[in-house]
Amino acid sequence: MAENEAPPEPTPEAASSAPAGPSLLARIKVGVFVLLVLGAECVLGYLLFPPAEQTAATAQKQIERSDEPDIELNDELADQQPEPQIEVDLGQYAVTAFHPGSNTTLRLDFTLFGVILEKDQLEFDPTFEASKHRIRHQVIITARNSEISDLTDAGLGLIKRKILEKINRSLGKPYLQDVVFSDFSFVEE
Repeated sequence: MAENEAPPEPTPEAASSAPAGPSLLARIKVGVFVLLVLGAECVLGYLLFPPAEQTAATAQKQIERSDEPDIELNDELADQQPEPQIEVDLGQYAVTAFHPGSNTTLRLDFTLFGVILEKDQLEFDPTFEASKHRIRHQVIITARNSEISDLTDAGLGLIKRKILEKINRSLGKPYLQDVVFSDFSFVEE
């Protein structure tokens, strides 16, 4: 019989004593705190950032300074003549690489030239002859490990940098200033 009885309804006195949420005083305190924080941010912004007129004047001064030719810098550049460079043949390459992830075969054919300073040629030639097989091996490994996105780049920038760094490391001294691809062809099968 006790199971079928409904719970007693709350009396009006009990309903008024239940918590009704934050009081009006608490809400006013939160509002005042938020207004104080925003006011402090506005004051700091006003004090830290320069006025618009001052910013415009500073920008105008910088523009005027950049229009004036820097005579000292131009004289220094005129004194520095670029050193004469020559191209040396680093060989012809025909590289085939299978990429199992995409189930494709890549075929690369190119001739590689290096750009060296003319004054380094007498020292470069015997060093290159002594290590040309290691250099060829490094170029082939770099070409085989290249991603398709690197091979489709118009300037072949990443591949050039990798080959340049590996050849100079194989030579033991940074003789090469740049590498140049000639007759580059790339076929994906």
